[in-house]
Amino acid sequence: MIDKLQLLEMTSKLSFGGSNNCSCNNSSNNNAFDMIMISLLKAIAQTNEGTNISYANTNIQNNNSSNNNSNLTLETPNSIQNTNKVQSTNKNQDVNQRIDNAVGIASKKYGVDENLIRAIIKVESNFNPNCVSRAGAKGLMQLMPENCRDLGVKDPLNIEENIDGGTRHIKEYLDKYNGDVEMALMAYNGGPTRMARRGVKSINDIYKMPKETQNYVPKVMKYYKGI
Repeated sequence: MIDKLQLLEMTSKLSFGGSNNCSCNNSSNNNAFDMIMISLLKAIAQTNEGTNISYANTNIQNNNSSNNNSNLTLETPNSIQNTNKVQSTNKNQDVNQRIDNAVGIASKKYGVDENLIRAIIKVESNFNPNCVSRAGAKGLMQLMPENCRDLGVKDPLNIEENIDGGTRHIKEYLDKYNGDVEMALMAYNGGPTRMARRGVKSINDIYKMPKETQNYVPKVMKYYKGI
């Protein structure tokens, strides 16, 4: 294909009479011929410029498409996060439905992440509402008798009462530790009094707590974050 510089050069030659072999007697005819060729070459040059512009526009569109695809890729983590929801695993589907409903209600009522509530239930009782520990903790979120008394939970084996009370309990610790989930979980399992007595100031001090608590916090966080 003839490029722009070649067209300009050819146009320039034609406008000055073209080849040195042209005779004076044919000058008028040559001039007319030159004018026609100049117009034709200019038209070709304009057409080539238009083609280049079209190519440029195509490239811009392709770049925009690539950018749009990149934006879609950035949204993927949100989808992944949703699939990491801790699922109720009780064999009784009616029980699972009650757990799901109770978790949703308590989450909205107290402003606690649903997945955090589910992660606590998973580690505490594995979604067994009739779970009772040797220490006397009862129900899905393993509430101790003193917890039940302070929280006004009359039947800790009742799904709705237990989840409401347990969510309120973890919310108290989230507020106490300014939203620090790991510190709140440490208090939920090991007790805030023990934490204060042992000089626990941050999650880095978890080694000062009993082994049970040291294992409990990362286990709940693993389910909570969906790792």
